[in-house]
Amino acid sequence: MTLSSEEEIRPPRCTGMTELDRSRFDFVVRCSAANVPAKSCTSLMKLLNGACTRFSELQFKPKIIMPYEEDSSRKLILLDEKHRTNDSIQEAGGAICEVSFKLTYKNWSASQVLRAILPDTIDDTEVVSGFEVIGHIAHLNLRECHEKYKHVIGQVILDKNSYLKTVVNKLNTIHTEYRYFDMEVLAGESNFITTAIEHRIKFTMDFSKLYWNSRLGSEHKRVVDLIPSGSTVLDMFCGIGPFALPLARKKCNVHANDLNPESYKYLLKNIKQNKISEDNIKCYNQDGRDLIRQFTGQIDFVLMNLPASATKFLDVFRGLYRTRSHFKPPTVLCYHFADVSAPEDISIEAVSEVLGCKIVPLEVHLVRKTAPKTWMTCVRFVVPESVLLDESEPKRLKIETPAE
Repeated sequence: MTLSSEEEIRPPRCTGMTELDRSRFDFVVRCSAANVPAKSCTSLMKLLNGACTRFSELQFKPKIIMPYEEDSSRKLILLDEKHRTNDSIQEAGGAICEVSFKLTYKNWSASQVLRAILPDTIDDTEVVSGFEVIGHIAHLNLRECHEKYKHVIGQVILDKNSYLKTVVNKLNTIHTEYRYFDMEVLAGESNFITTAIEHRIKFTMDFSKLYWNSRLGSEHKRVVDLIPSGSTVLDMFCGIGPFALPLARKKCNVHANDLNPESYKYLLKNIKQNKISEDNIKCYNQDGRDLIRQFTGQIDFVLMNLPASATKFLDVFRGLYRTRSHFKPPTVLCYHFADVSAPEDISIEAVSEVLGCKIVPLEVHLVRKTAPKTWMTCVRFVVPESVLLDESEPKRLKIETPAE
């Protein structure tokens, strides 16, 4: 395939390709050029002001100034067609010519290659361009329309990002008890042991056996900045410690809990490898309710980062201070998934329903959209004294696995 000097530069259509054939992206392109004295290149480039913009969309672009093999004292400047009649070229002792060179698979970006492969029935909004990165792993959330092309998509992502070694796709199945997703390897190594760095802390994990979301980095920092040094913090669903470790580093008194044994294992590992003082953090591997009930001291903050079901655990606060009425009520940060129609009101209602009274939150923070119709929210509120001193015996709510 050869493109003339006037045709738009884009990769050849390879619609329906399910096994990557890189050679199908090779073709020859012709381009206008100015053959000029080498000493005139710098001044002439200024006059031409963007001599050749034709290749601007390529990931790896050809050099605009190229050697002229027949005469080392002259250079070739690639030109857009509009510059062919520019008087400055002739005044500099130049002449218009045409050059040909080869473009290959490596010149194109991942999105350009995938647009060339995926059928037109998949619109531009569904062409895979973004993904989560966890160390050497790229984590995709492919849709049903991508199923036929998932392995070629994975290989293209791997090819075009040299820092990656593994590309995985999240499956719809979710571990009922420990809340992590099953996944499949699309390309690269089947190696899930990786390390992510967030706010100068290293988090090592087995990504296939626990939950981690790199897109929550700013939320982790927001909460850590919000909580004063010296506070006593109970992190009920701490994972591998994205809240707990930086809070311990700022000398909070942290009690970090997670039910998943794998999360607990890597939590301990991350404390050690980041040299976090054990004087500032204690770790638990148990039900989050048990952590709250067993704790006998003053609680300043409770973190409940389990948005699919955190509100169901709020019943633990009912009657918690019956014998500790002199303690100050804790501030809770409870995460929730809410419909986009009214995420703040829906989140407040979900919290209030379990506590048995209408709360007035300090803040309802919109964390991020997790789906077109779903917001992840964070409701920050002080637990009402009427709830903490409640004499009734609350019915423990069943934790159900929601549809993801």
